[in-house]
Amino acid sequence: MEQPNKNASEGIVPLGITPLNDSNSELNQPKSEHECPICCHWLRDPVQTSCGHRFCIDCIVPWIKNSGYCPLDNDKLGMENIFPDNFVKREILNLTLSCPNSSKGCKATVSPLDFESHLESCKYNLPQTSSQPEIRVPCSFHAVGCKETFNTENDMSNHLNNDTQNHLSYLMNAYSELKMSNDMSNANIDAKEQEAMVLWDAPDKNNPEASSAPLNNTSALIRSVFERVVILEQRNREQAICIANLTKKVDVLSALTNYNHVRYCMGNYIWKIECFKDRLQKMSQNHNSMLYSPGFYTSPYGYRFCLRLNISPQNPQCFALHVHMMRSEHDNSLEWPFNGRISFAMINQYDSDKTQKDTMMSISHLTAFKKPTLDICPRGFGYTTYAMIEDVVDNGFVKDDTLIIRVQIKCV
Repeated sequence: MEQPNKNASEGIVPLGITPLNDSNSELNQPKSEHECPICCHWLRDPVQTSCGHRFCIDCIVPWIKNSGYCPLDNDKLGMENIFPDNFVKREILNLTLSCPNSSKGCKATVSPLDFESHLESCKYNLPQTSSQPEIRVPCSFHAVGCKETFNTENDMSNHLNNDTQNHLSYLMNAYSELKMSNDMSNANIDAKEQEAMVLWDAPDKNNPEASSAPLNNTSALIRSVFERVVILEQRNREQAICIANLTKKVDVLSALTNYNHVRYCMGNYIWKIECFKDRLQKMSQNHNSMLYSPGFYTSPYGYRFCLRLNISPQNPQCFALHVHMMRSEHDNSLEWPFNGRISFAMINQYDSDKTQKDTMMSISHLTAFKKPTLDICPRGFGYTTYAMIEDVVDNGFVKDDTLIIRVQIKCV
């Protein structure tokens, strides 16, 4: 698979991009002439190089000191080859953007360079409260009468160790009720079957005239058949109720499975992007569209991340792939900024040797790894040109209209 020239870097969510799975997330995207190719954000104190490219001065100066070359065309550069671009600086300062919370009542218009600071301090930027109730894990003996529920597996384990006597009592009661129910059911069946045998004997197939149904007790036969029908209808209703209850339990277990999958994946998350061709078509028609993965955790009470896949704003023939920090309920007890190793793997579903693997280390001073103040940090970290779209579609990475990306995030 032909690889684009790529380096891991911090990049803000391109302003104006609308997630395909979150139509309410609307930001504003700089035009290419106003965007720094290194940080993928609005140019701050822009400078122009002798080879004709624009960068933020704080981005290009460390780059030149480390490499001595232009990051776009590899021309040799020194500090004497960069010049302030006050024309572009005035253009950006003259632009004004409406606050994303204008629908909530905010009437402020700010410069693109002040957009993020305004968003963090905007009084209309209130966090959305979840309407879903907290999911608690029921006791393993819930089916026989235990009503306890738990937040963690450790709490359940302690409960199982300490309440053995109560659980044995629940089991004995359940067994007694089940045995009594079976005995009554068998007794009813036997009585009705015996009554039916007395009222009517089936004729012998080899000798039909040998036995015949008595004709002198027709009303008793009708009554017996009617009672039998009532019993069968009642049993059918009971079975329908049992099936409905089992269906509810399956739904609850499915929800718990999905919850535990992202909570206890320990930073090893597999993102399956289904209906990929349709999603790719939407992104191709509108480059301001992107895909987000569900949020997942590095540990049950650890950091929370998600993945972002979209068409690269620098090269429309490439995908961009980034990770984003997400706000979680345990952020106050974690150490910031996040420090760790992040590994991507785009799975080749026909030849595992061709799976594309990349690893990068977090950079502690970047905003992307600081404690998030929003539900999802606007700045991500990853590759602006991750893979050629044509190679991904044609070289075995998509199977059954599904693209699979695996990410491993480990704290260090």
